[in-house]
Formats: sequence, structure tokens, C-alpha cells
Amino acid sequence: MTNDVEKPLHWWGSFTFSLQQSLQWHIGPLTLIVRYVDGEWHIGHQRTEDFDDIDSTWEVQSSDQLPETLDNTSRYIFSKRVKRLTVSPRLADRPIISRPRIPFNLTAGEEVTLYVSSPLWLELALGTSPATVLEEVAIQRPSDTWFGPSTLEGELCYASATHCRIHLAELPRRAHRAITPVLIRNKADTTLTIERLNLPAPLLSIYACADGQLWTPRVTLTRGKDGDMAELIIDHEAPEEAKSPELVGTPRNTANVGVLIRAFNAVFS
Repeated sequence: MTNDVEKPLHWWGSFTFSLQQSLQWHIGPLTLIVRYVDGEWHIGHQRTEDFDDIDSTWEVQSSDQLPETLDNTSRYIFSKRVKRLTVSPRLADRPIISRPRIPFNLTAGEEVTLYVSSPLWLELALGTSPATVLEEVAIQRPSDTWFGPSTLEGELCYASATHCRIHLAELPRRAHRAITPVLIRNKADTTLTIERLNLPAPLLSIYACADGQLWTPRVTLTRGKDGDMAELIIDHEAPEEAKSPELVGTPRNTANVGVLIRAFNAVFS
């Protein structure tokens, strides 16, 4: 049984709980229930395995269901009573590997923009100063994949469940994913074949549009003239495709933000 409450504008933001109240989130494949009990926070979540990834619906509502009825549960106890919980979207803690639907060639001197859809996590934090992070929950846990020229050289990444697209209109809008424009420039004298792309998700911030779509800054990848190195630049603002953007999430890793030079095979394959 659930109680009707006024629907918030977004599934993220600050939520104030009354004593013994439970709130339930349905976002894509994820069901999350959070309950406040006099200084205690009880959290439970589970995911639908046969979820249709095109589904972009979401809802937040009061619920009589207890978190313990779900598959994954946790309990946090505090001496002080803090009734405000902040739910924030977060990008992955590893790079995301995305593929075009069909591999393509970028000839010398050409450039193209790809639109990459990335999975999101929910960060649950108490409204203290500084904020007390309770845990993170993946809305849709991506599969692990290795990216590199060999099993000895490379890094552990996540594999995107969707294809990157050349035309933004062809990319389904989803409440549980963020969109990144990736500008690829080929300044080498040879053709660049793009089969897979390494997106540095931990270096990206998150912006929200008025329609609820989440975006990251544009990423520019430039293949150098010698063809062996690639320059990576991350913009410091929302992309032009994002209308009336508002910053809602900061990068996980800010130490390397700026102009990065990487080996070619660490970015493309």
C-alpha cells in the first residue's frame, strides 16, 4: 500500500522525513525504499532483471512497505536526529566503454560528435555539515569489461548497455542515464577506425535540464599527427545541447581534470 504525495520535479534532491516514514523510489529497473526511525535510517533496494531499458519512467512516493522486504538491506544508527536525506545522481567510478551500433572510419582531417549514454548511481547522504554519505546504489549495474591492448596492459572498466549515436535524436532519453557529447578529431594522416570508445566517467560532472534529462560536459578527443597519442579535453560547463542546465553532481576525481595526453590505444580500439 502506498500513499499519494505530491510528485517532486526530479528523483534527486533533498527529502525531509517524518518519524517512521518510508519513501520509495522507482527509477528504471531500481526499487529503493528508505525509512527513518528515530535516529536510524533503514535502506533496501532491488533491481528488475527483465527491465526494458527504453523505459524512462520514475516515481517517488510514500510507502508502507519496509526496506527489509527487498533483496539488499542496510541500517545506519546516529546519536543525532537528522531527518533530511539528499539523493544525488553520480556517474560511474570507472571509465565507461561504449560502442557505435556499426563501427565506422574517420578519415584524415575529419571530425565527428558521438553521443554516449552512461549509467547512473544514487548517492544517499544525510543533510549534515559536511554531508554524511550513507551509501551509493547503482540504478542499473553495468557489466565489467577490460579495455586495453592486452591482459597485462589496460584497465578494468564498465561496458555500456547501449550504443553511442552520431545523431542525438536517435539516442533514447532515459531518466536513469546521462548523456555525454564526445567530439572526435582525427589529425593523423591515416584513417581512424572506431569500434570502441573509452569515456572517462569519473572525471565528469553532471548537469540537469528543465525536462529532467541529465548531461555531462563535452569531451574532446584528438588523435595527434603521429597517430600514437590522443589529447583529451573536458569542458568546464554544460554542453550547448543542454537547455537551462543546473549543476547537480561533481566529478569523482578532480585531480586529473584538464588537458590529458593518453596513448592512442587507451582511448580507442
